[in-house]
Amino acid sequence: MQKEYLPLVTIIMNVHNGEQFIKEAIKSIFRQTYTNWELIIWDNKSIDKTNLIIKQYKDKRIKYYKSTTFDTLYSARNKAISFSQGELITFLDVDDLWIENKLMCQVKIMNNKNIDFCYSNYFVLNDLGSNSVKKKAFYKNLPSGRIYKKLLKFYDVGILTLCIRKEVLSKFNICFDSRFTIIGDMLFVLEISKLGFCYADQNCLACYRSHDKNLSKRKVLLQVKEMRTWFNELKVRGEWNKEDLKNLISLTNYQRAKGLAIRSSFLQIFKLTIEINKINLAIKFLCFYVMKILPKKFVS
Repeated sequence: MQKEYLPLVTIIMNVHNGEQFIKEAIKSIFRQTYTNWELIIWDNKSIDKTNLIIKQYKDKRIKYYKSTTFDTLYSARNKAISFSQGELITFLDVDDLWIENKLMCQVKIMNNKNIDFCYSNYFVLNDLGSNSVKKKAFYKNLPSGRIYKKLLKFYDVGILTLCIRKEVLSKFNICFDSRFTIIGDMLFVLEISKLGFCYADQNCLACYRSHDKNLSKRKVLLQVKEMRTWFNELKVRGEWNKEDLKNLISLTNYQRAKGLAIRSSFLQIFKLTIEINKINLAIKFLCFYVMKILPKKFVS
């Protein structure tokens, strides 16, 4: 009889001034039906009550580290991973939530040793107070297998749903690019997908909270800047074939347009789509603008 696969799962939680959300995030971890986990909370020099809230928990599975310096998010992610003991690595940022069977489902998936990482669909919770709305992030099937080229065409991996074998990171020397502040999660997953085999669970196993702080104008502008920096670096290296380069251009423009849509910059979206001659992109973001941005303007 095959022995039941019950690996230790490391949960990486990065936090900076997270007192508003951290209790709910930790509560969603305690609700997990799979219990062999450790939670590494990396406090990026918070100045609010985050530290006091965490001290209320006496569970030995929670390991709290407070940084003496303020690091970029991806430098902080790398530092937290360096303290991990788990065979599997997962991520839950302080303002996100997990569905109660998230870890159980992914441990069962990772029982197949041919799978290097897995991810799933997730819900997006638009945080509008009493009018909060929860919707699926994706309504099409997510790709499994060797998905690198598919992600270049359409990136659909939420870091809050990712589960990866730690040995994959060490074997291929993969870490987060600490130079960036916004796009590091995407670059991290792209590097893994170049080399690893993945499985996509079509069920929603997590909940991403969309709120004013993570949709701020500053972050949108920074995302656009980082996407351009990354893309220009790739062009200089000359490592990409014609097809990959075309897909990278499309991915970069998609992220730019998404950022503009979040800022309600319809005129700039229109100019961008004319510039790249993509009428289907124009239609897509017009719908995004109408369905997600305009309703928010009428919420008191």
